[in-house]
Parts: sequence; C-alpha cells; structure tokens
Amino acid sequence: MKQVVTAISIGVLTLTVGAYAAVDWAQDYKSATDRAAKEKKLLMVDLYADWCGPCRMLDKTTFSNADVQAALSRDFVAVKVNIESTGENRDLAKKTDTRAIPHIVFFDSDGKKVSDLIGYYPPDQFLDELRKVAKQAAKK
Repeated sequence: MKQVVTAISIGVLTLTVGAYAAVDWAQDYKSATDRAAKEKKLLMVDLYADWCGPCRMLDKTTFSNADVQAALSRDFVAVKVNIESTGENRDLAKKTDTRAIPHIVFFDSDGKKVSDLIGYYPPDQFLDELRKVAKQAAKK
C-alpha cells in the first residue's frame, strides 16, 4: 500500500512540475535574437552583473517562480547577458542604454525595442509587466 501511495504521489508531483516549463535560456544575445525571429516571439534580455544583489534576488525569487517560468517559456525567448563578461556584452549594455542593473529589455521578434524595466520586481509584479509588454507588442 505504501508503494502505491508513493507512486501516486510521485506521479502527481511530476504532472504538477511538468505543467510549468522551465525557461530555456538562450546561450547568448545573438542566438536569442535569431530564435525570437524564427519563433516569432518577444525577446527578453536580462542585463546583469555577478556582484549585483537585486540581480541575484531576481534569479532566486522571480525567475524561479513557476508562473513566471511558464509565461516566459510560452511567450518569450529569454537570455541573460553579463554586462561585464565580454566586450560584446558591454557594447550591448551601451546600445540598450543600461545605466542601472538589473536592466531587462524587451524586443519584438523584429528586434525593435518594446519596453524595459530597471531593478528588482517580485514575481506577481513581474508577471504583470510581462502581460503589459505582450499587450504593447501586439498593438504594434
């Protein structure tokens, strides 16, 4: 009987976890833009640095939230860009006018900037922002 209950519990847990797809983060900005264009999705670029406390908090609480992960997986191609790791990433930070981090920039599938966010957002507020970005992009 214990084995049956354990098996059922594992099955339910697997189905619950499976309902929320983890974000398939792109490896770099170029591959993310290519994928967004191909899949006709919005692009979310998270510009961050390793030493940034609010950036780490965004990773720990917001990007790990199941509802945020589901929304990002469904509607966006997401990429994290460490603004200090390469010259190319530093150039992107300049191009996007990054003056504070975390700086999250949203582009449509054609590469046109739709919106941006600066600072930490808890999961519920971030989901609201994702909805606004999707709605704004649909109008264009």
